[in-house]
Amino acid sequence: MSGPDNLSKTERLRARDGGRCWLCDGPIDFKAEPNSARAPSLEHLIAQCRGGPSTIDNLVLCHPPCNRKLGDIPLVEKVKMREALREEAWKAAMRKRIGKLLVV
Repeated sequence: MSGPDNLSKTERLRARDGGRCWLCDGPIDFKAEPNSARAPSLEHLIAQCRGGPSTIDNLVLCHPPCNRKLGDIPLVEKVKMREALREEAWKAAMRKRIGKLLVV
């Protein structure tokens, strides 16, 4: 367990990982209504049904919709999903930049 005992798990994860969603890397709104699209939720990297503990080492912050996408799939598949999303976001950003360069 990391961090002072008086901090919530969400606050400890925010301090450890920053305020971005583990899956999509979008910003998390810590003042949002619980379960709204940009609110923080706790994702178990190794799902509880697969024996994963609810310790800080096994938790990350996610948007609720991203958390639902991840479900209880194995960690290897979660990482593949994350990398695919980030690669697609990178490609889209590059297409946008190249498009701006070609317009000039």
